[in-house]
Amino acid sequence: MRELQSGKAVLITNSGKDVEIFLSDVSSKGIGFEMSIRAMRSRAIKIGDQIQVYCSWSPRLLSNSRYVVQNIRGQRVGVKRLEQGMFK
Repeated sequence: MRELQSGKAVLITNSGKDVEIFLSDVSSKGIGFEMSIRAMRSRAIKIGDQIQVYCSWSPRLLSNSRYVVQNIRGQRVGVKRLEQGMFK
């Protein structure tokens, strides 16, 4: 089930870089969010990258989860949740 959730969160790249994002929807299988134009131009992430997301206003919402970038369209990004055994 997909839930509309909105708010700021922090994306952590494989290289440890923190990027502020704006959550738009959350489901048990993944999340959708928007990134700033500056972050998109710096190519902070690309399709296939593994990331983590931290949400300070609701730490349990996305806790202990890793995601893989599935699609990028403009500033919108969709990521799929990885199962525990799939972490690199």
